[in-house]
Amino acid sequence: MTKANPATPALLDRSVMPIAELFALVLDGQAFRVGDAFAPLDVADSPGLRARAFAELGAGPAIADRGTAAWIHGVRAEPPPQAQVCIDPKRRGRLPDGVDAHQHDVALGDAVSLAGVRVTSPLRTAADLLLTLPRFGRRDAQEAAHLLAIAGASVTALTERLASSRRNGVKRALGRVAQVERAVLP
Repeated sequence: MTKANPATPALLDRSVMPIAELFALVLDGQAFRVGDAFAPLDVADSPGLRARAFAELGAGPAIADRGTAAWIHGVRAEPPPQAQVCIDPKRRGRLPDGVDAHQHDVALGDAVSLAGVRVTSPLRTAADLLLTLPRFGRRDAQEAAHLLAIAGASVTALTERLASSRRNGVKRALGRVAQVERAVLP
């Protein structure tokens, strides 16, 4: 269970009660899922709450990125099956099993802190999605456009960021920008 200060409601998990009882709370309309944790209905779903649920995985100094960051920022309904994180190449550490980790430098301003958890910024997350997704469809373009809206950034800013990147997949990512530009947000 998350240790929370009085202003921060606790998440419920298997350390609080059996998983069957947690799912019964969901079925009874008394709780909702937040990643692998649960929250009472009187707790507002928010990026901070999702960040705290991610922190429960014990990824330590890793930064939530790609699909996990998109979920934390609120542009995806569910987190990816495996938490996706970025690790500073200069840091060493052990991650829990089942975590999809990439080693990349994270420049100043590329990560934000939500409820004390480091998450790639919305603009960095949008760029990461364009760079790393094996297929990029309409839903992915909408997610990237939504991340740009959260960041208050333009498609031009995304294009400039991608063009200056030294990561693999830049040409493919730049080809995907037009889809983001055409994306219609719900």
